[in-house]
Amino acid sequence: MRRFVALAMVVLLCFGAIVGCTPKEPEAPIAQEDEIDEIQKFIFSSNSAVLGLNPILNTTAPDNGLQRIILETLIDSVADEYGNAIIKPAAAKDWTISDDGLVYTFNIRDDAVWNDGVPVTAHDFVFTYRTMATPEVGSTNAWLFDGVIENFGEALYEGTKTPEEIGVKALNDKTVEFTLTKPYGYFLDLLTGAKPVRQDKWEEWGSAYGASHDKVVMNGPFVIESWDQNVQMTLVSNESYWDAENVKLQKIERKVIKDPATAVQALLSGEIDVVGTNDPDWQEVIAEEGDRFRVLEVPSQAPEFLGFNCNNKYFKNPKIRLAFSLAYDREKYIEDLRYGLSEPLYSLMPGVINCGEIPYTERVQGRNQIIKDLMEQYPDPKALLIEGLEEEGFDPDPSKMEVRYATRGTAQYSKDSAEWLQQMYEESLGVTITIDMVEWNIMWEKVDQNDYDICTAGWGPYYNDPNALLEIYDPVEGYFNSKKSGWTGPDADKFRELLQQASVTPDNDDRAELFLEAEKLLVGTGVIAPTYCAISTVYLADYLKGYYVSPVAGVDYTKIYTQGRP
Repeated sequence: MRRFVALAMVVLLCFGAIVGCTPKEPEAPIAQEDEIDEIQKFIFSSNSAVLGLNPILNTTAPDNGLQRIILETLIDSVADEYGNAIIKPAAAKDWTISDDGLVYTFNIRDDAVWNDGVPVTAHDFVFTYRTMATPEVGSTNAWLFDGVIENFGEALYEGTKTPEEIGVKALNDKTVEFTLTKPYGYFLDLLTGAKPVRQDKWEEWGSAYGASHDKVVMNGPFVIESWDQNVQMTLVSNESYWDAENVKLQKIERKVIKDPATAVQALLSGEIDVVGTNDPDWQEVIAEEGDRFRVLEVPSQAPEFLGFNCNNKYFKNPKIRLAFSLAYDREKYIEDLRYGLSEPLYSLMPGVINCGEIPYTERVQGRNQIIKDLMEQYPDPKALLIEGLEEEGFDPDPSKMEVRYATRGTAQYSKDSAEWLQQMYEESLGVTITIDMVEWNIMWEKVDQNDYDICTAGWGPYYNDPNALLEIYDPVEGYFNSKKSGWTGPDADKFRELLQQASVTPDNDDRAELFLEAEKLLVGTGVIAPTYCAISTVYLADYLKGYYVSPVAGVDYTKIYTQGRP
């Protein structure tokens, strides 16, 4: 069996799709129609532009965040007013699951249509999944369903099946059926990772599909009115949407504001309705505004980590990798650059990651604090580095090393972070790091090409389980597969074996133990160095209502409205 998990690359760039907190109590009941603002508009900002609207190929965090507003899957995972994640019907009005958990049958709404009036059918979803399972297409999210949907991996990777043979079929125009390889309790969550495309337009527009807002068909609650890629995207309510009468917002504006200070100023001046900032100076300014803004503390599920290229002449040695991981002062980084508002990570798993209904850390009784254990074992990272250099036949003087660090952005924070890391490694290891300042999408291209020594990465899971984070380093099919990470050999093979074993283990205590052993190989040999998990402070304009967040679900834009906008 090949693919067992799903993840989404989540860079917390857009507070229109926050992953985060649980409010202590729900908001007041939704206002009556005559009490809400006559003009219903929601304005938010991101520090990154949307790259494309093709859900098969454009799946970065900004792309995903926008696409979930304009494209509707069979179901949706959203936050309710209590901050709980709920699965709600979307394009499908209902569904059934077979007693053995292997067959999911979805009944699509009769009134679900595309924005050009063409009905949404089961065939649209069959075409979408078959397209994702076609190797030549190069679908970036296709691997989510490998090993989950019957014959999907065999079609996508092995060529032993055709896309027409995967376990997705239309029983009629309005009924689509999925057959799984085995029961997956989180399968409904995975469905949000495959937003639909329509065959006639896919074939008509070809490679131009999603390149502009007039080259995509939309079936979500909002459609794109205009798109100035690096400035603003404007969306309006979709009059053809099946639940249009209950959608209160008339317009959504997604602005691109790269400078954090400018974004805060935009909130204060009323140009946007929500912003995130951990800057204590700006927080003080906002606090002086009194009750104009509500505050949410938003712990993330997306760990940040350094990735070491195991093909590199230095980082192929585990001792050298570990030296760099152990020398990284996580608490100091958080204090110096994040105003103390983050969780230091000594494991890949943030504290909010569950294994079943219980936090993973609790289930393994804290034994996943791998970096802390290694810090006790190797109290002098520089000595460990020198030992690794000698093993590889290099000059044992760390200052002679040539190491590049690829940033994930060129904004001030990325610059400050890179310079902090450069100084820290020079002081703790005697190594001079060369900073490669590149935009975040360029960094990912470098990773794809195995053209980096150290990169900084951050990932967010589609669902709350250790699998969703660990399998990004599956050496065969993970996003950071061996071609990108350079990680090969017995440890990588054992890591893959452990994840495969966990996928067929029903008991969560046993699964947690397998995940722990896998973590010890990934983190314990320094393939990655977990660093921190963000805790964001988010400010909402008091007039913004119905904006709910959850650690494992998205914002439900159909619930947002404004009341009392100045």
